Amino acid sequence: MKRTTIAASAFALAACLAADAAPATTILYTFTALPGKSDSCKWFDDNLNADRSANALARQTDLLYNRLALPAGTDVTVEGTATTAAGAPIADFHLDGRGMCAGAEALYGPTPDPSVSPGQP
Repeated sequence: MKRTTIAASAFALAACLAADAAPATTILYTFTALPGKSDSCKWFDDNLNADRSANALARQTDLLYNRLALPAGTDVTVEGTATTAAGAPIADFHLDGRGMCAGAEALYGPTPDPSVSPGQP
């Protein structure tokens, strides 16, 4: 019986240490996030204008009505990332116990435009 208790305590301690080890990322500015993991944002972006079926419109409406404004300066832990078909980076995280996804720029700032090398037109 004691081995089980010791093993459970060791597992709980390891889980707590692992959770503390994950680096937090700060939300840089207020931005609207959609519910769900990055796949939700990827699907939304990829299908915003492409799929106009009743099912796609119903899912888009559901995602929009359940969105959440991100408070600037809040620390969150990024749990996953994705890239839309257009190449936009997306991140998912938890905020107030709710799984959310948003464009990565809300967390990391705008993606800089590629710089032009000297001598290039």
